[in-house]
This record gives sequence, C-alpha cells and structure tokens, in this order.
Amino acid sequence: MTQAGWRLEGPDGFDDADWELIESRGLLMGGHLVHGERRFPVIVYDPYRLTQDIEAETNGGGIFYEANVIAVQDLSRATAEATVSRLAAAGFLDWMLG
Repeated sequence: MTQAGWRLEGPDGFDDADWELIESRGLLMGGHLVHGERRFPVIVYDPYRLTQDIEAETNGGGIFYEANVIAVQDLSRATAEATVSRLAAAGFLDWMLG
C-alpha cells in the first residue's frame, strides 16, 4: 500500500516472474491504480520504451495517445510502486477521486 491509500496492482494473475519480464520490456500494460474499492487503469513505461512507442505511432502522421501513463527512469516493481507513492503523497492522483 502506498501513501494516501493508493497502491499499484499488476494485471490479474501477475507475479514476481512477470515483473522480470516487465523490467526487460520497459512497459507495464493492464495495471491498475487502486484506492479502496476504486480501480483506475494505468500504463507504466520506462523512457526508452515510451520513446519507441511514440515514434512508431506518430510515423507517417499517426497519433500517440494513452490515458493514465506514468513514466519512470528504470521500470521495476520497486520504482513503479515508489513512484505511485510519491504521486499520491504530492496529491497528483487526487483528481481521480473527485
């Protein structure tokens, strides 16, 4: 559990071995920010993978759009959870509860 009651959950059935794969890919899809009974979809990227995906989508005039994206320097379970904790403590997630 992070500060202010927020926590990060991976997709259903997600385990420690899945986090190793996420670290190598630089992308967590299907995650959720959870506060009490409320769940909000979230995608967590490392900067390298985010840049790759943006370039791939915008080549030829396309558009990159993803709601609720968080970028962290090095994607691991520890950094992703710590980032959610920092965002919650600073009040950046409060708007979702409004």
